[in-house]
Amino acid sequence: MSKRFTLAFWLLSLIYLVFMNAMPSALAVVSKAAPIFLLLVPVWSMLVGKLRTGMVIAIIFSAGGDIFLALDGVAGDFFVPGLGSFLIAQVTYAVLFWQRTAFNDRQRWWLAVLYIPVVAVLAWFILPASGQLMIPVTAYLLAISAMVLGAAFCQRPWQWLFLGASTFAISDSLIAINKFLYPLPYASLMIMVTYYLAQYMIVSGILKPETKARFKQ
Repeated sequence: MSKRFTLAFWLLSLIYLVFMNAMPSALAVVSKAAPIFLLLVPVWSMLVGKLRTGMVIAIIFSAGGDIFLALDGVAGDFFVPGLGSFLIAQVTYAVLFWQRTAFNDRQRWWLAVLYIPVVAVLAWFILPASGQLMIPVTAYLLAISAMVLGAAFCQRPWQWLFLGASTFAISDSLIAINKFLYPLPYASLMIMVTYYLAQYMIVSGILKPETKARFKQ
């Protein structure tokens, strides 16, 4: 992505992060999702075919999850719709990553091996505390794990893609800990900083293939 686009993305993100607690509800909803919708610009202009379609779907449902969670507790109970929207985004990312995997890199295997015990410990604490939401939360943990593991083996620079997917998992873990275990100080800020960073790195990783050819699948 160009420096100009990167600046625009982080400027929009910074506006929301600084003013999110002072904005009117309607403006907060729009402002929260604006950086994610902006990611559609390089995705649409630089990718083609099924990869572009998949990335567009993932980004739109990610923005949808942002909107639902921004409305949660303000206009009703939108946590489950938000979870469902992000679930679709995670599954879409996972499918895209697993369609482009290679398993002959020892470094990538280590990334996957190190992730598994981390998510297992997280599930051990969060699932019993999730109560009636245990089934959707379990599905979400499986989806995000599929995405992170797919990113570990995806034929894209792992420094961007795997770190982006892992940061996404961190952001979602903060949401779960804050909701089901105990309130975190500055939870909203930490969640959104890691979330914006994750989405930016994932898109950057997809746009930085190991070859110079344009995507044709």
